[in-house]
Amino acid sequence: MKKRKLGRTDLQVSEFALNAAKFGWQTDEAESFALLDAYQACGGSLIQTLGLPANSGVADFADSMSEDIVGRWHEGRNIARDRLLLATRIAIVRPAHGGSIALANLIRAACERSLQRLRTKHLDLLICDWDEQIVPVDDVLEAADMLIRAGLIRYIVAGGFPPWRVVDSLHRSGARNHARFEAVQAEYSLMTRARFEAEALAMCREHRLGFLARSPLAGGFLGKRPTLIRETVNLDRSWQNERFGSNSGDAVLTVLAEIAEKRLASPAQIALAWVSRNPQISSTLVSATSPEDLRELLRIGPMRLTDEEMGALASVSSVQDYRMELRHA
Repeated sequence: MKKRKLGRTDLQVSEFALNAAKFGWQTDEAESFALLDAYQACGGSLIQTLGLPANSGVADFADSMSEDIVGRWHEGRNIARDRLLLATRIAIVRPAHGGSIALANLIRAACERSLQRLRTKHLDLLICDWDEQIVPVDDVLEAADMLIRAGLIRYIVAGGFPPWRVVDSLHRSGARNHARFEAVQAEYSLMTRARFEAEALAMCREHRLGFLARSPLAGGFLGKRPTLIRETVNLDRSWQNERFGSNSGDAVLTVLAEIAEKRLASPAQIALAWVSRNPQISSTLVSATSPEDLRELLRIGPMRLTDEEMGALASVSSVQDYRMELRHA
C-alpha cells in the first residue's frame, strides 16, 4: 500500500485508512482483530477509531469499545508504536459554564480517556467533529495547542467543517500563534464530489492541508447494481437510497458497472479507485464486514483508471448537485 504525505506535516499516511468506528457494536472483537490483522498485512498503518464526546462525564462502555478493541489488538500483537498511526474522532460540545477553561479541560479529559483505551501515550491525529456549539473555534484551537505541547496529540483535523470556517480558523491560529488544523476530513465520493471539489479541495491545495476522504462508497450505495425506478419504488427505503437514489445516481451506478465488467472488478473497487486517483486525497477511509471483503477492496492498490474511464465517470457525476431530487419523493 502506497504512502502519501499529509499536508505540510511529517506524517506519511497509508493511501487507505481503516475505519474502526463500528468495532464492538457492529463487529465483535474476534472479527475486529481479524480485520485489523488483514489491514496491517496489506501494508496499512492509519487506523481511525471513535472516541467519547468531549462533554461525556462518564465512560460509556458501548461508545468506547472502538478504541478499546484497537488498544487491545495493538497491545496483544506487540506492534511497535511507530508502525501505526492512530486517530480518533470526537464530538465537542461547549459546556454551559466555565468558559474556555472548562472547554479545554473537557477536551483534555476526552483525549486522556482515548489514550488510556488505546494503550498509547499519544494520538497521531485528533479529529474534531464540526458542531455550531463549538464556536468560537479559538478555544478549541487553544486547547489542542496545549495538548500538542504536552505531547498527547501530534496534529488536529477538522471533521466536517464548512470550508469557510476552516479558512477562518487558519487565520485565527496564525494570529494567536496556536496550532492549526493540518487536515480536513469530509465525505467524498462520486455521489458527493460536487459539494467539495470546487471549494474544499481548492482550499486544501491553497493552504497545504491534507484531505481525508470519508464514505468513499457513499455509505455502500456505490457498491449496488444499477436498478430501474420501477424496481425500487416502495422496495428500497434504505437511507442510502433515500439520499442518493435518483436518475443521476442510477447513471453513476450504470457507468461503474460497465467499467467494472471490463476490468473484472466490482463497482465498489472502481468507485474507490476513482477517489484514490485524486492526488489531493491524502488517505481514504474504508470499512468492511469481513477480512475477505477488506482484502478485496484493497486489491485496487495497483489499479489506475484510464483518462477515458475517468471522463466517463465525470460525465455522470461532476455536474450533479448534492441536494438531488429523490426518486421516492
